[in-house]
Amino acid sequence: MSPASFLEKLKKPLAPGGIIILVAAVIYFKFLLFDLIWALDTTFSGFQFPQGWLTKLILSVLLTLPLVAIRKKWYVALICVVLDLWLIANLMYFRSYYTVIPFSSYLLAGNLADFQASVWESLRWCDIVFPMTTIALLWKLWSAKMSAIATSVRPIMRRILVTLGATSLVLAVYLIFKGGYKKAYEDLLYDYSTCGAAVYTIPGTWIYELIKDRAEMTPEIKNQIESWLNERPSNNAPSLPDTIVARDNCIIILAESLESWPLETTVDGIELTPNLNRYLRESNVLYAPNMLTQVKGSRSIDAQLFIHTGLMPVNYGSFAYRFPHNTYMTLDKAFKEKHDDGKSFSFTVDKKVVWNVAIVAQDFGYDRLLDKPFFTLDVKSGPRHRLADHSFLRQSAEKIETEELFKTGGHTLLQCVTYSGHTPFVIPDELKTIHMPGKYPERLRNYMEVANYTDRAIGDFIERIRSNPKFDNTMIVITGDHEGIGIARKDYMKDPDIARFLSPGTFTPFIVLNSPVTMRYDGVFGQVDMYPTLLDLLRLDSYQWRGLGQSLLDTRRKPFAISPLNEIVGDTTGVTQSELQHARDAYDISDIIISADYFKSEIAD
Repeated sequence: MSPASFLEKLKKPLAPGGIIILVAAVIYFKFLLFDLIWALDTTFSGFQFPQGWLTKLILSVLLTLPLVAIRKKWYVALICVVLDLWLIANLMYFRSYYTVIPFSSYLLAGNLADFQASVWESLRWCDIVFPMTTIALLWKLWSAKMSAIATSVRPIMRRILVTLGATSLVLAVYLIFKGGYKKAYEDLLYDYSTCGAAVYTIPGTWIYELIKDRAEMTPEIKNQIESWLNERPSNNAPSLPDTIVARDNCIIILAESLESWPLETTVDGIELTPNLNRYLRESNVLYAPNMLTQVKGSRSIDAQLFIHTGLMPVNYGSFAYRFPHNTYMTLDKAFKEKHDDGKSFSFTVDKKVVWNVAIVAQDFGYDRLLDKPFFTLDVKSGPRHRLADHSFLRQSAEKIETEELFKTGGHTLLQCVTYSGHTPFVIPDELKTIHMPGKYPERLRNYMEVANYTDRAIGDFIERIRSNPKFDNTMIVITGDHEGIGIARKDYMKDPDIARFLSPGTFTPFIVLNSPVTMRYDGVFGQVDMYPTLLDLLRLDSYQWRGLGQSLLDTRRKPFAISPLNEIVGDTTGVTQSELQHARDAYDISDIIISADYFKSEIAD
């Protein structure tokens, strides 16, 4: 068929039934395209499940059904444009968080104003296919007589309803056979953790969120939690000998998107993190470079959950929004339980509404949260023009030099959450001290330059507080909140020059300066292991909650961790299948602990 004859065929007017079928087919294609793009960065396994094809067919028919009554082209345009924007938005979100936008997050869309650069960076060329299908459909319908549908309403409606009914019946029977929607969804996630939205569609994930939300603390659920806790490999007993003396104070620097590979790395003769490298060569340092990123959709606030509670992220959405005012047992509460004069603070350049951090501060037991209004915005950086790391840490040092926030001879636990390393890693040129060669991809160059800037900010902060004797008995913890390179890593690793220095794994560093224990741990571990490690280093031995992880100081620990995609990372030599399964189950156990507010019932008892 020649191109001319093909175009002539396309111009032929559609029959009433053909209009309905074409619109439904295009909508169905959009859902399949969403799955295809999703699978390119995860797995194509979702296409093997029949319920995936059925759910999309049901949705496509439901969205087309109003056209029988409305019979207007504007309806087709409206539904397709809205669908395009919705699907693209979820793909953009997925590229950072490996999940769809939680339903509760749509109420917080105003927060996107703070993340515009990160949002635009998440677009891909393949996303243009969505609006192209809409344009092609509207072009085909340009000369169609939509009113003609009225002459064939009954047979069209009959076909639509028969299709909808038959498909729904088959899906219902399938789900009943699987033990119901909740069980079928969870069975899928057990082996294919990223396939939920691809198989059950985005509304399907909302349904699961709704029925999975707040769980009731029944005796059965409590027994499930405590059975898991009792089966921990080491039962998480304190791991330090009595001769080890803890420091009185602890400062935690949670560096945005800081990965491990820039440390101890020189690229084209440029040392990326000279300050951190220098500190790693000191005595009294604990350094573990291979901490696997385990955060999920909440990213930075998930990292704080790991550090302060020893829990894993919830399976869907953000714990901070879904479960405000929960009861938690935390590092901060343990610290203040041991020290009568103990104080806990958190500093952040963000606003209190971001990740609901004001409520999290109350739940974790901070004495004060100092957010954006407490700092002078004198040097801006990053996509949201927040306070640059160097100025933020300088002002933080000024604040804790006062007796009000850091008492001489007292006991203080302080957290500083930096910002400049936020994607897309663009900072003003005047803040840069290195400029990476143009042979590397722009995003990677930007990342290395901002890692160097954050290293300089941390170095100046540490030198300043070390010059003050009141910080002599202070332990400094430096870590990243999550990996930064994202899904671009796979493409970067194809270049041999980049593969020489870029880690294929999503590891963030865990550094403790002025540590009571000197060690280097090169095995793989997870972010969930930070909490028990800090309990040990701070000698919070009597605190009853040891978290879900295992201290790095426990000589019995095995060097592996489970990723949020349910992948086993590390050396599993000598690890039994029951131990692997136990580690995998930690995510679900943590989800239950949070959703059922386990600690509230424990404290009440």
